[in-house]
Amino acid sequence: MKTLPCLLLLGVVGLPGCATPFRAPSDVAHIKLERVDSPVVRVEKVWLERKKGPLVVKGYIVKRLEAEDTTQTHLDVTLYDAAGAVLRSTVEQFEPRQIPRRYRRPDYASYSVPLDPLPGGTVCIEVRAHEGNHS
Repeated sequence: MKTLPCLLLLGVVGLPGCATPFRAPSDVAHIKLERVDSPVVRVEKVWLERKKGPLVVKGYIVKRLEAEDTTQTHLDVTLYDAAGAVLRSTVEQFEPRQIPRRYRRPDYASYSVPLDPLPGGTVCIEVRAHEGNHS
């Protein structure tokens, strides 16, 4: 039974390291990240990352249990300034487009959107799941 407390201690000590990949680079740590779900998917995770290259916003999309088709869903990634004005907005895709059913795991897809050059004055990045085309 001595191994159980050791394993628990190892798990607790190892937990703080799990958050490290989601920490934003120091020069963009002030930027607020917002996520907006759709009726078909949830924007589950969003974080900023720079690994030997451009700044990217990355994350995961999770299909809702009642959803069947995710091919008509896309992401609107919008950058805002302090006054709430739109600095840049793009339509992006997640992969795979049709999120497959997974046994005993969430049905998910991922996205990675390059942000460089980041507009000056960016204080908020919103990742919004959107169904269908824009009018």
